[in-house]
Amino acid sequence: MKALAWSSLLWLGLLCGTAASAQGGDAPTPGFDCRQAEKVVEHWICASPELMQADLRLSEIYRTAQAKPDGDAALAALRAGQLRWLRARNRCESQDCVARAYAQRTAELQGANRRVRVLDGKAFAPVFSRTLMQVNDSRAVSGIALRRAQPTAFEVELYIDPQDARPWREGGPGARIACWPPDRREGYASRFSYQAHSWGDAFRPIERGGRQGFILLRFVLGKDLPLNEDILCTVALTEWLLDQPSQLHLVESTP
Repeated sequence: MKALAWSSLLWLGLLCGTAASAQGGDAPTPGFDCRQAEKVVEHWICASPELMQADLRLSEIYRTAQAKPDGDAALAALRAGQLRWLRARNRCESQDCVARAYAQRTAELQGANRRVRVLDGKAFAPVFSRTLMQVNDSRAVSGIALRRAQPTAFEVELYIDPQDARPWREGGPGARIACWPPDRREGYASRFSYQAHSWGDAFRPIERGGRQGFILLRFVLGKDLPLNEDILCTVALTEWLLDQPSQLHLVESTP
C-alpha cells in the first residue's frame, strides 16, 4: 500500500506536463533543414513561404498520424505511404505540382486521422474499468494491476457523455500512463518502468456498441513492459472538463 500511495503521489506531481505545444514564430519554416536542401523541389519549398507553410502543416499532421494508437502494422503502412508520397513529390516539374501534392497528402492524412474505428460491442470485456463521475482539469486513476506470460497489447479507452463533447484547442486534452512494479520503493532504482503520453488530436476516435469515445493510449506487454512480472499502472487525464460521468477502460488488443 505504501508503494502504491507513493507512486500515486509521484504521478500527481507529473500532471502539470502537457502533451502538445503550439509552435511559435511569425516566419514559416519547412519540416526539414533548408541548409541541407539538395533536390530542386526542396529549393523551391525553401524559397516559397506558401510551400514552406504547406510543408510545416503536413509535418504536423504526419506527426499526429504517427502518434495514433493504431499498432505497429498501421504505423509501418503510414511510413511506407509517406515515403511513396515523397518520391512522387520529388518528381514534380513545377511549383504548382508541389502545391497540389501537399494539398492532396494533407487532405488524405487529415481524413485518416479523423477516421472512427468501429469496435465490437458484444465481445467487450475490459480488464479494468472505472467510472469517473466528473473531471475538472485532471484526474489520476491508479491501481491498474497487470501480468501476462505472452505478448499482449492493451488500449486505454475513454467514453464521454455527448454533452461533454467540445471543440479542442491547441492539440486538445492529454492522457498519460506510468507503470512500475508494485514493490517499487522511494529512493531505489526500479526493476522496470514505463511512461507514455498522448494528446487529443492523436487519440483514435472509436465507436463501440453505439457509444462514442477515444483510444487514448496503447502499450504492449512483452515490448514496452516485461512479461511474467506483476505490474501496477496509473492513468491520468490532463486538461479535461467532463461534467457528466465518463467511463475509462483498459482493453486487450492484438499485439
